[in-house]
Amino acid sequence: MKNDTLKLICCPECGSSLSVKIPAIRLNGYEKYLLCSKCGIVFSVEEGMPGLLIKDEVQKFSRRMEFIRSTYARYYDFLTRLMFVPCGGDDSARHEVLDRLNIPENALILETGIGTGDNLPHIVKRVRTCRFFGIDNQQIMLEKCRKKLNQQHICAELLLANAEKLPFRDHVFDVVFHLGAINIFNDKKRAIMEMIRVAKEGSKIVIADESEKAGRLFNIFIGKQPEIRPPIDLIPPAMLDVRLDTIWNGYGYVIEFRTPPVSR
Repeated sequence: MKNDTLKLICCPECGSSLSVKIPAIRLNGYEKYLLCSKCGIVFSVEEGMPGLLIKDEVQKFSRRMEFIRSTYARYYDFLTRLMFVPCGGDDSARHEVLDRLNIPENALILETGIGTGDNLPHIVKRVRTCRFFGIDNQQIMLEKCRKKLNQQHICAELLLANAEKLPFRDHVFDVVFHLGAINIFNDKKRAIMEMIRVAKEGSKIVIADESEKAGRLFNIFIGKQPEIRPPIDLIPPAMLDVRLDTIWNGYGYVIEFRTPPVSR
């Protein structure tokens, strides 16, 4: 974790500032902690990666989510490439989404649900002078992501966090995006509002995931699930340049929009 990262992050529970605490001895294997100045919640920092999940937060997962968290997490890279085959291939499928980001130079970029970091190599080819943040709620994903990025000499700041309670201050990022899995979020509306909250005015926000056409393939393995509908109706009316497109040969959708100017 970089020194100035503290200026960008906050307590995911109450939004207050965090301070670094270094105990006299290592506690629970951790050499430092982050302490919320208001509610007093303590968050661990492991090998420079803050763990900003609320410990007593109870999450209920659908059958699809349980499948992804158990089986899919273990074989994420292979299964993702396999799933992208009917979508035109891994590179093509990612480009269909990432080409919409319109990343400016020196941008601060946030990916919610970074997984193992497969989007980052494509982004650094577009713009080298950016600062990248990625969050995921699965430790195993972030560990794989960190290892993969280190091998490719790509820098990113990774945080264990919930996309529905982003641990960032308001109006921090120039670009915010999410590629995959918003369909299985417990609270899609809250996740979208959090993406909007942490984006600067005029920032691009892009959300992509599988369509109902792809969902029917999932149903073969895990049984019939609720119909997939792109959450375009959850985008607040105040957002600008809102559009919904079908991508990935019909197996996916993408929603993109810009945040409006902040009222003075």
